[in-house]
Amino acid sequence: MKKIMLNQYGDVDVMKMTNVDIPKPSANQIVIKTVAIGVNDPDIGIRAKGPFSTMPKKIKPVLPHSLGQDFSGIVIAIGNGVTKYAVDDHVVGMSLMNTYSEYIVLEESALIAAVPKTLDLVPLGGFVLGAATAYAATIRDGQIKSGQKVLIHGGAGGVGSNAIQFAKNAGAHVIATGTANQTEYMKNLGADRTIDYRTQDFTKLVSNVDLVVNLTGLKTLRNSYKIVKKGGRITSVNAIINPIQTRLRGITGIYSKGILSTKELVDIIEIYNQGKLHVTIDKTYPFDLDDIKQAHLDFQAGGNTGKKIIVFDNKADLNMK
Repeated sequence: MKKIMLNQYGDVDVMKMTNVDIPKPSANQIVIKTVAIGVNDPDIGIRAKGPFSTMPKKIKPVLPHSLGQDFSGIVIAIGNGVTKYAVDDHVVGMSLMNTYSEYIVLEESALIAAVPKTLDLVPLGGFVLGAATAYAATIRDGQIKSGQKVLIHGGAGGVGSNAIQFAKNAGAHVIATGTANQTEYMKNLGADRTIDYRTQDFTKLVSNVDLVVNLTGLKTLRNSYKIVKKGGRITSVNAIINPIQTRLRGITGIYSKGILSTKELVDIIEIYNQGKLHVTIDKTYPFDLDDIKQAHLDFQAGGNTGKKIIVFDNKADLNMK
């Protein structure tokens, strides 16, 4: 099978396509034929500069390693101790730095959920990481409630697009930042108001916010503390919360990690199945080295509206030979 591997960090040329054996499951493992995977911030950042300093040691990848996190696929083999899944099940899940691969082997206990076979697996390939992170930042850690005012920084990205939908489903008044070109997209997702961060200063336009969801950088986070009302909350995904700022202002700050339980993932999939969450595909790319490099370059260029998704050859033999 084909699998992207890194032996060093750097530009897109450090990604190499390798050929390795199709994995075979041990007693409690399942083997999945990959259908689609999402292109995400960590793929770009880790490929370029290595693991983030904020990553827990137990999940930091060590060279040589692959890339990727969320995936969709079809179960093609199971170990004799597996009880939750069967061959031909359609599944989605997470496998850190391990999904740029035609086949994935995972423990049955890993973050995986079966999905109805009526659902298209291509958009679902880029769903889990963004949805998990957005769920954590808005629902679990953000504790969003109906009628609250929420500001989402970076509303057009893979996480932000889900955050807008979670917030709107919860009954919040949603303000989202992005570029002028992303305004219509964010409003279609449910944003009540948008701010062009390139030409507008959000600190002069927004105040007394119940929740700020920071999906951008440290500078934006630093400027966000002062617009949160006393007793409000601020969650941040890419930058560490300053506890002095939150304590002085009487607000709660949480560095939000998109690490879910299997039950939470199943619940999110049910929301998706009900049509209350949507994945907008910005562009798809074949699982080919040159196309994967281009996907990274396109992602780095910014201005994304929706997900960039790598799609595998679904005509490949789904039987273990």
